[in-house]
Amino acid sequence: MALDTSEFKKTYVYETRAPVAEVLADLKRLGALDTRAERMRLSMGIGSFVFMCLGISFLILGQVLVSAALFATSIALVILWTRSKHTDLEDRRYGLVSALLQRFQVDLDANAPVDVKLDLAPEDAERKCVGKLKRGRWDCEDFTDAWLSLHGRFADGTHLHLSVVEHVQKRKRYGRGSSGKTKLKTKRKGKTLLQVGLRVKPERFPGLASQAANAKKAVRLPQEVILSRLDVTQDRVAMRALMGRDGREWVVRRAKPTSAMELTVLAPNDASRVVTMMLLSLYQVLGATHRQAPSPGRQRPLSRGSR
Repeated sequence: MALDTSEFKKTYVYETRAPVAEVLADLKRLGALDTRAERMRLSMGIGSFVFMCLGISFLILGQVLVSAALFATSIALVILWTRSKHTDLEDRRYGLVSALLQRFQVDLDANAPVDVKLDLAPEDAERKCVGKLKRGRWDCEDFTDAWLSLHGRFADGTHLHLSVVEHVQKRKRYGRGSSGKTKLKTKRKGKTLLQVGLRVKPERFPGLASQAANAKKAVRLPQEVILSRLDVTQDRVAMRALMGRDGREWVVRRAKPTSAMELTVLAPNDASRVVTMMLLSLYQVLGATHRQAPSPGRQRPLSRGSR
């Protein structure tokens, strides 16, 4: 079933269970919807500026009533522009899902649908607020934005679960500047947590739980990404990594640097690459169970079997 844009606009949450091709088509429609919203907001911003300039011009000419009408129109456009902020979707979010599905499509089971829940509402939406507190002179608001959950099944029978959660804190306080005027100061900090998990049949990977102690040796992640958790049980391997830290942003795909100067700049995280490396690391853990299993013609030593 194709994306119902009127329903989507009520919550800005896209949720479906469908074949990969259908999900990719829906994400393309979301991109088109986002483009129209961006153009509309741009027109509002330009229109507000133009009406403001015209209002000033007519005021200089002494046309007070005309000037007041133009100022009112300009203010109305600003209000509409502000209220339509939520319609401008974050491109990275649906772009990342699209990139990953295209990358994994060959390996996913063609007969099994994928389950996707993609929350495209702003990260600081009221429903995502988890606490308000005072820290020194700062008024703080904390937000937890679990904006992606994706389930699928690979052709080898392995079940995939991918999720992304962003934690954001907004701070504000009033203070006096060097000029003596009271100014509003704001700060924002956050982090992005990626989690990738694989669920398998225990009989296909005997002794998987015993790999827990050495599993970290199989992990290969970019230097700027921090491994925060690694779980290995008899039927599941899962990894959680901290991608956004120290104010570093992330992109769907990072372009290769074209100059020496770009190499010295703190580059954003390549999210699609990070997810791919996490998935490959988990498969390395699964593969270790086969490498350590005895050959079919060789009997397992009693000392191991008695443990």
